[in-house]
Amino acid sequence: MALEINRETLINFQPVKSFKAGDHEVAPITSLSFDDHGQYLLTASANDNMHLYDAVGCRFLNTVASKKYGCHSAKFTHAQSECIYSSTMKSFDIRHLNLETNQYLRYFTGHGALVSEIAMSPLDDTFLSASYDESVRLWDLRSSKAQAMIPSLVPNRIAYDPSGLVFALGNPENYEIGLYNVKQLKSGPFLVIKVDPSFHQWSKIEFSNDGKYILLSSSAGKNMILDAFDGSKLFELVGTRPFPLREFMDAGSACFTPDGQYTLGTDYSGKIALWNHAESISGRSLKPIGSIPSVSESSPRTIAFNPKYSMFVTADENVDFYVYDGNK
Repeated sequence: MALEINRETLINFQPVKSFKAGDHEVAPITSLSFDDHGQYLLTASANDNMHLYDAVGCRFLNTVASKKYGCHSAKFTHAQSECIYSSTMKSFDIRHLNLETNQYLRYFTGHGALVSEIAMSPLDDTFLSASYDESVRLWDLRSSKAQAMIPSLVPNRIAYDPSGLVFALGNPENYEIGLYNVKQLKSGPFLVIKVDPSFHQWSKIEFSNDGKYILLSSSAGKNMILDAFDGSKLFELVGTRPFPLREFMDAGSACFTPDGQYTLGTDYSGKIALWNHAESISGRSLKPIGSIPSVSESSPRTIAFNPKYSMFVTADENVDFYVYDGNK
């Protein structure tokens, strides 16, 4: 039976497993990715390792080392056994890896600087990459060369909408987000959204699964929700303590629940805040309607909700698994 998501069920989530790296391996987690079926979780960390977990069983499965090339923004393709990730050393290629055989299937070449983010299309085997070489590129898993290139300012953030037909390209430093039709890239953005300049340090764009909302996630103690159709500002989510700036990439400190009705956000004080935006009047600053205690002595920074199961994960240097506890 599917779990109904509401305030009561959300505050009954609790941490059940925490995975700590060995002393010589401690490093910030820079990306989180669930596969399409919600069965597996893949993380990338600043120490050039990826880690694979059984998300449903809350079990660690394997370390996938990329010591020669480094790793960032590791994302599952639509095949459970495959991922793509960006290199951080030697070259700026994107690598397509079989996680079972540890064999590379393809290299995607062309970027001239670090690739800061990869987004897999929900529709097919194409994906986007954003780089510090002032370009965003569209790729197909079957070809090593980019299908299209979009000039961009850096740094930039990218996200597909749930249909896979539209994507957002945002720049936190010039406070703009462009919405693009994947089929009409040469026409440029069909909508340019101006973001309030007082809202800064956003490090992630996420569309809700119902396609209604865009979340801008920040580590500065605020998050913002925009209307995905006209770009208007709907809510500012406040009431959390900001995180200190860090030199490593930040995969975002807030996420939507799978139904798009609630937002979960991490807090430097060591808890996960909950906001209900679906039943609120737009144009307001929203305070949390409750919170979930995090693992003791932990200040998790990054968060991602499993798309298929009633569980979510948070990460900083540890990876913590939270599941619904109906007995609380």
